[in-house]
Amino acid sequence: MYKILFEKHARKQFFKLSRDVQKRLTRAIDSKLAVDPRAHLIPLCGDRAGLFKFRDRLYVVVVKMKHRQAVYRR
Repeated sequence: MYKILFEKHARKQFFKLSRDVQKRLTRAIDSKLAVDPRAHLIPLCGDRAGLFKFRDRLYVVVVKMKHRQAVYRR
């Protein structure tokens, strides 16, 4: 299992969505990204290299993956 963390700005944007969308995205993130993120993420290119997108129906979530050592250094 992978641990999914939201940065402060992303968390604020997430809570601005309707409850239905929040639940759907949470289920999709838990069932797909938390299990095997690389299988469901599409790398972005150009000036957004290093970022990935995850699409669930009409919503696209932009993801930045970090090694766990970098995450724990915060």
